[in-house]
Amino acid sequence: MLRYSQRGRGVTSSVTFSLVVANVLVFILLLFGGDRLLLLLAQTGELFFAGAYWQVFTAMFVHFDLLHIAFNMFALVYFGRLDEVGYSRSEYLAIYLGAGLVGNVASLYLLPSNVPTGGASGAIFGLLGAYVASERKGANMLLAFLFAALIFVDSIGPDVNLFAHLFGVVVGLLLGYFFTSRSGRLSGEDWDEGRGR
Repeated sequence: MLRYSQRGRGVTSSVTFSLVVANVLVFILLLFGGDRLLLLLAQTGELFFAGAYWQVFTAMFVHFDLLHIAFNMFALVYFGRLDEVGYSRSEYLAIYLGAGLVGNVASLYLLPSNVPTGGASGAIFGLLGAYVASERKGANMLLAFLFAALIFVDSIGPDVNLFAHLFGVVVGLLLGYFFTSRSGRLSGEDWDEGRGR
């Protein structure tokens, strides 16, 4: 069962909701801005190394079609709301942005420099990794792994940035273990017993 944040925040005040809104707004802007804006915000090695350094960040909010953003936003809501139970806002953002940025940086060196990339999936894989780190024995683990398997299968097709996914989940796992170990949170059972922050 999907557990929502126990910190008294409404859905619309959550970090996840804010990230979904940001992604949707960028998608709408791209519909009106066309290919020129897409090339400006998506990431390509050629443009990045020529000085478009912002792309490593903005590419996390770029989606190429309706199916792309719909699938990613579903995953963001699912894993994001789970992670809001186990992490503070600053930890959550560190995981999301850290995973997305590292995945994009890795892509700069591992993908052809003329291939445009974008999407929130690297950051979302970070949320998945962080969830596994914080709730190693939780009831939602089977669903998490099934969903991760579905995403991975989708990731082996053409035009999918597998490197962003792989580096994203590794960063999420590492940061998740760091944050849970630092604060003494060993598993999701602590949250079930009402000891969450």
